[in-house]
Amino acid sequence: MIRATPRIVLTAAILLLLTSAVFTASWAQSAKTQLSDPDLARRFNEVSEKLVCQCGCNEQLSVCSMQNCGSATPMRHEIERELQAGKSNDEIVQHFVDEDGLKVLSSPPAEGINLAAWVMPGFALLVGLLVVFYMAAQWAAKRRLAAATGSTATIDPEIRKRIEEELSNRSQ
Repeated sequence: MIRATPRIVLTAAILLLLTSAVFTASWAQSAKTQLSDPDLARRFNEVSEKLVCQCGCNEQLSVCSMQNCGSATPMRHEIERELQAGKSNDEIVQHFVDEDGLKVLSSPPAEGINLAAWVMPGFALLVGLLVVFYMAAQWAAKRRLAAATGSTATIDPEIRKRIEEELSNRSQ
């Protein structure tokens, strides 16, 4: 029988995460387009991944799965028209931002107050790690102190006597 060592469990977890990331990435790039030119289709995917469907589903335009969505379908057709007209990806995205505002972007721009959306997760992770290391250091210091004194706790002789008396009374 194979014993699950930490190394095997860690390897299996990493493989599972990588596999799910590959399948998720390939599924997420299924934007619906009528473009036959592979270069335009690739650019269509790039643009639609930068935009959010405005129907309320809060999904990227590239993965909105609502059949005949009142927002995604016209947005996709507009992207196709603008790509065929020769506009750049940034121009197309900026056109949608001009029409609908920053809410149409799938990720906020890294400037101004929106910079907090990019910085805060890393800052929170750093603070969390510092707290964990501080708590671990405190716990280790208590264990070292207990090992140096030779006992983890001293019991009052009076309390020990009462405990032994009660245990002896129960056994009789």
